[in-house]
Amino acid sequence: MSPDPEKWSPPLIAVVGIGTGVRTASMEALRWIQRAEVLVGGIRHLDFFPDHPGEKIPIRGPLEAVLDVVDAASAQRRVAVLASGDPLFFGIGRSLSARFSRDRLHFIPGPTSVQTLCAALGRSWDDVQVFSLHGRTPSLAWMWFLRRGHALAFLTDKEHPPRWIAARLHQAGFEDPSVYVGEDLGLPSERISVWTPEEASGKDFSPLNVVLVTPPQSALRENPADAKTFTPSAWPLGEARPGVDDAAFLHREGLITKKEVRSVALSLLRLAPGHVLWDLGAGSGAVSVEAALLCPLRSVWAVEKVWERAADIRANARRFRCGEIQVVVDDALQAVSSLPAPDRVFVGGSGGTLSPLLHAVWARVAPSGRVVISAVTVHTLAELEAFAALEKVRLETVQVQVSRGVPIGSSLRFEALNPVFLCAMEKAAP
Repeated sequence: MSPDPEKWSPPLIAVVGIGTGVRTASMEALRWIQRAEVLVGGIRHLDFFPDHPGEKIPIRGPLEAVLDVVDAASAQRRVAVLASGDPLFFGIGRSLSARFSRDRLHFIPGPTSVQTLCAALGRSWDDVQVFSLHGRTPSLAWMWFLRRGHALAFLTDKEHPPRWIAARLHQAGFEDPSVYVGEDLGLPSERISVWTPEEASGKDFSPLNVVLVTPPQSALRENPADAKTFTPSAWPLGEARPGVDDAAFLHREGLITKKEVRSVALSLLRLAPGHVLWDLGAGSGAVSVEAALLCPLRSVWAVEKVWERAADIRANARRFRCGEIQVVVDDALQAVSSLPAPDRVFVGGSGGTLSPLLHAVWARVAPSGRVVISAVTVHTLAELEAFAALEKVRLETVQVQVSRGVPIGSSLRFEALNPVFLCAMEKAAP
């Protein structure tokens, strides 16, 4: 049973969600605020209650220091911590729960900015994937959800405003989603507008905003199984399947990991949501693209030293709308020191520097991370075996030998592709 604010006594702390302002705060929320002897919140939150007789403590500086103040004040006085929306929805509630025991806290939720924007648009929000960009190094895994037909909502900050989101969409090849921006919701200056990604990428908005991106209609169609030739048009989106046909990728000089080999390589990588993937010697970027299609990765770094091939990777990433793929034009050995630490690494080519590259990669890969290397010669295989012995790790080796059926008259013959070794190593957990 919920506690009664009329019987509220210290050291209980009320954590009150006021929605987008006093107009959206519930009667229950206002009852707790009226009974409080101390209000803690952002300047904007405190300004909603200019006539409140209690002490007002603005949240400034390190949050830990604010929590110390809350702890001390709540020992003898009734403290209410004010929050936008629902305190337990990407809010201060998480930090409070980590600091105080459950019996010290009572939460009163309010409507979130996402709910408020969707209500204003008359749109249900049970299919919306919500991402917070507040004070974070942003993951680009949200691209995967948009490709799958989900609507996305973003809680932004000054470093990642609506134009940042829109620019990522535009660069990735998303031209048809609608970008809704709700500014100053609940205030007299409230404004809701809709843009294309290209339009929104050049606009400035109020710092107090929330963004809703609705999926493109093409995200609801499945990939055509009979697409055999590359065209510059965007690939129809939908449920990703392993083994995208080689001809669907722009590539040159046969520099592409064949679809059968690609499928085995991806199974050896054991990708999981939120991973950072390196694709070194990326060639056409086929491994990068298919990895991004299969799993919501935080980011994919495709490293290729040849400019023409790097241009192919960019074209392929845009065709498949894989905005999480970052193309780095550099020698792999030179690039790895400046990339975000990876969880998974695929080495498709080393430019003759495999041994030093493996040492550099192994030093950066996360504990429990996996490295998968493609090899075509026994000399490369011997190098890998020597490295695995030096690091005292197991080398999992698979030879992929594929023959494709080719029509001959009214019959069928099989045409063999060059055999490929795929070798995987896993770094021990600490």
